[in-house]
Amino acid sequence: MKNFFLLTLFLFSSQFTLAQKLDEAYFAKNGEVYFRMYKSPKIVINNLSKIISIDNVTKDSIYAYANEKEFYLFQQFDIPIQVLKHPGDVENVKMSSSIEGIMEWDSYPTYDAYVAMMYQFQTNYPALCRIVDAGTTVQGRKILFAVISDNINQREEEPRAQYSSTMHGDETTGYVLMLRLIDYLLSNYGTDTKVTNLVNNLEIWINPNANPDGTYRSGNSTVTGARRGNANNIDINRNFPDPKAGLHPDGYAWQPETIAMMNLAQTYNFVISANFHGGTEVVNYPWDTWYARHPDDNWFQFISHLYADTAQGNSPSTSYMRSYNDGITNGYDWYMVEGGRQDYMNYFANCKEVCIEISNTKLVAGSSLPTYWNYNKQSLLNYLENTLHGFRGVVTDVNGNPIKAKVTVSNHDAQNSHVYSDSVTGNYHRMIYAGNYSASFSADSFITQTFTNVSVSNFSTTELNVQLQPTNPIPVELISFKGINVDNSVELSWTTATETNNKGFEIERAFADSESNWENIGFVNGVGTSTSNKEYRFIDDTPLLLTSKYRLKQIDFDGTFSYSKEIQINTGQELDFHLSQNYPNPFNMETVIVLYVPKERNVQIKVYNSLGAEVAEILNEVKRAGIYELKFDGSELSSGIYFYKINAGNFSSIKKMILMK
Repeated sequence: MKNFFLLTLFLFSSQFTLAQKLDEAYFAKNGEVYFRMYKSPKIVINNLSKIISIDNVTKDSIYAYANEKEFYLFQQFDIPIQVLKHPGDVENVKMSSSIEGIMEWDSYPTYDAYVAMMYQFQTNYPALCRIVDAGTTVQGRKILFAVISDNINQREEEPRAQYSSTMHGDETTGYVLMLRLIDYLLSNYGTDTKVTNLVNNLEIWINPNANPDGTYRSGNSTVTGARRGNANNIDINRNFPDPKAGLHPDGYAWQPETIAMMNLAQTYNFVISANFHGGTEVVNYPWDTWYARHPDDNWFQFISHLYADTAQGNSPSTSYMRSYNDGITNGYDWYMVEGGRQDYMNYFANCKEVCIEISNTKLVAGSSLPTYWNYNKQSLLNYLENTLHGFRGVVTDVNGNPIKAKVTVSNHDAQNSHVYSDSVTGNYHRMIYAGNYSASFSADSFITQTFTNVSVSNFSTTELNVQLQPTNPIPVELISFKGINVDNSVELSWTTATETNNKGFEIERAFADSESNWENIGFVNGVGTSTSNKEYRFIDDTPLLLTSKYRLKQIDFDGTFSYSKEIQINTGQELDFHLSQNYPNPFNMETVIVLYVPKERNVQIKVYNSLGAEVAEILNEVKRAGIYELKFDGSELSSGIYFYKINAGNFSSIKKMILMK
């Protein structure tokens, strides 16, 4: 038996060669390498996963990807490998360049057809669907979400659910399934009871392709040659902040695709999410980065088994989604991942997310796509339905105004497993496994309330609305605000008689004859709560013009604010050019920039994206001395971070602005 094992090991290992066989030309052509290595006790998988992208771990093999830099570091381990054909190098892939062709659901869309189809959903179902452009990729392709709800232009007291697929560009099964799910929800609303209930009670966000640069690496007309990484050959699913490994666990700057997802997660209060992959068939639940079990481990196993069991029941195959632990696995038990989106969403965004691998083959034949839809359709609907279970309600103040409150399950929550109520509606939703719990609701300036014996059953909802009482009704009372000119600077001083929940004061400044364009020039901390007089002082050593005006923006810890009266100060000096911060910022579609020109000069103002590419020109003409309010329309641009730069003679200045549609 021992000799037989040694012979088997020899035959298996003989397929492998040392990593040094690859060179720069290989990566120039392929971008990344896909390979496997023999699994042995000498190989510490968790050490390797810090350097390369582990893709799968089986009984006898480890499959992985690496770009050129990662592969160079991996070479130092001197581990024999077998270079494999890249999963995206599939010939004769059936493509469709029309919406009608895509809707046969047995082909992959060209990129242009994909974009057209997404916006066609919005056109065909304007009362149920709107398209959100969440950002652009390295190569300028769109990261699109279809948002589906019965009141699409209204923020209702209902939870948000998110589906996203193909952040690994060569894992394309979920790409088409997400498009088909969008169509299924929209076309069956009002006739299918389950679909109607979901659309009426959820706000559903679906992103079919999170990495179109990887999917369309060979061009917009084909998915042949798709790659795991983005256009920079970086694995997006290793590029997120990590609870254990820090902000940049992979050593790379956040990619545009990563930033788009992070901005979305921090802007919208997603309750549940799923991230679709391929290469095996399993539901992967947190955590990926460490061994510790999630506080809601029993709930995660419950919903993961529900997805896998339903998929098994809708599959005639005896093997579909039945491996691992009957179709589910804890992420760390499988192999460690640092920088994954699943852990980012759970830890940093307080959103319950799992990773669902839906096909052993990454880029399946088009003819197989309907089969995978039949396997997964009911599971996809059931997973969304989980959002409606647990305990939920609305958190308000005594006047019925919504409050963003922290909802904590006592003696249960840890590792950021708590949730928050929505700041716009006050709605919260806490999915949790059946049992009796104590729940606490807390917010700045309000008395924490705790409810005991909150009973929860699986597949049902317990409603618990909460009204929080303020800790102290006395507001911040400003009794004086003045300013004087001191040696071409402006000294501002103000006094409060009482303070409650006072985080502090933003000092805002504007041109004296400008109506609206205020810019923040500083911040002074408040004392929180006080019943005695408090004095404050701030010096502006770079005033604008002969006459500037100032005001205070007093901010509470809960984010509420109020403004003081305005005062005008004669500074006794004139400056050269001045370019103000745009207002509002962030902005939606349109914003205003104020420009001061001290003497006639040709003035040029251009807008650049975060990659340094010029995207717009606001001004390029001779301007006489004076103050100008310039409107900038960003309706043609995608959401994201932009910079605007002025050049006027020897004067140059750059400022940042944020577009959020």
